[in-house]
Amino acid sequence: MENKVIIAADSTCDLSPELIEKYNIEIIPLPVNLGDKPCLDGVDVTVDDVFNYFDTTGELATTSAPTVGYYEDFYKKWTDEGYTVVHTSISLKFTVTHNIAQQAAAKFPGVYPIDSRSISSGMGLLAIHGAMLRDQGLEGWQIAEKLRDEADNIRVSFVLDTLKYMRKGGRCSGIAAFGANMLNLKPCLETKDAALVVKKKYRGKIENVFMQYAEDMLTSGENIDKSILLLTHSGIDKKTLKAVRKRCAELVDFDEIYECNTGCSVSVHCGPNTLGLIYAIKD
Repeated sequence: MENKVIIAADSTCDLSPELIEKYNIEIIPLPVNLGDKPCLDGVDVTVDDVFNYFDTTGELATTSAPTVGYYEDFYKKWTDEGYTVVHTSISLKFTVTHNIAQQAAAKFPGVYPIDSRSISSGMGLLAIHGAMLRDQGLEGWQIAEKLRDEADNIRVSFVLDTLKYMRKGGRCSGIAAFGANMLNLKPCLETKDAALVVKKKYRGKIENVFMQYAEDMLTSGENIDKSILLLTHSGIDKKTLKAVRKRCAELVDFDEIYECNTGCSVSVHCGPNTLGLIYAIKD
């Protein structure tokens, strides 16, 4: 008998189409605006559109939270068919999206919004784990409890090639961005206590930085869960990505390594040529 549980994630989960299909995850597109043109992430706007908009106008695309009604429509679709819904969203420290999901869920029995305490493919990895639990036969409420317990075991970090996007969005000062560009610094950001912090600053060619970054993260001494590594990026060239993937496999014997692209909602902040490593640790 089918286990009637829907695993859902906002489009900020940055999972590849391959993973979305493999784990049967429902994606909820979030709003992205190109100036006064409203769009939905991955539906009628692409990452290339976001970067082209910045290059041609000097302005960032903007993101906005969905309405309560938007989530209500999604939940109603599935609960009307007898499903329970486990829905992962981006860390509450970054956006009010999770609060909105909770407001909508209050109207429906069997809907469980999860604050992933993470961003990008970190929340995506949590959704994958939820799908695995669903396929093991767990009920929605059981999956929700396990994912909330597991959220702090997800490791998410990124290296940025440029600070132009973060500076334009007010997430770092112009002086800091200017200094980083002058010194050719490439900051590594990681999620810690559900917020984003600077872990390290690298210097040099971005290809070499990525290799050092991979070594630093995967030899940190933590007990890494070797089942899945996600390499999430915003347009890195194939040769560089292949080299990083090979190095990661040498450092840790992962069962699976998947490549994912950042979606519009994340790319508007990190800019092009960003690389992230996402995995879980064991207690």
